[in-house]
Amino acid sequence: MKTGSQPTLFYFILLVTLLGSAAAAAATLDAKTTQSLVSDRVWQQKPSAGPNYRYWSWKSDGSICIRTDDKAAKCGDTGHWKLNSEKLCYDLKWGGLTYGAKSACFRIVDQGKGRYEALQDNGLTLFQFTVVK
Repeated sequence: MKTGSQPTLFYFILLVTLLGSAAAAAATLDAKTTQSLVSDRVWQQKPSAGPNYRYWSWKSDGSICIRTDDKAAKCGDTGHWKLNSEKLCYDLKWGGLTYGAKSACFRIVDQGKGRYEALQDNGLTLFQFTVVK
């Protein structure tokens, strides 16, 4: 690679990074839309590994019930949620202790076609989901 092409490559990478960040920021849901996506809704979390789906039941009273594989089963874990501006925050009673996911805050990104992504402040995806109710 020629020495003169390094600055060009740097600016190209910077431009791609900024455009990607702007696109993600533009698709982040505002507080009102996030509230409507949570209150009395059920999400089906896309499994990160294995065949198991998780169902998150978000109640308008601020409570959460999480189930595995069957959205009508008994709660495998419970907790509370709140909206902090456009960030959705949850705190579970016991779930996630092993994996450091007992509590988290995230923004919701609309991926289109009924698919969403829970995005942490560091830009990493916490999980992906669809709304089933």
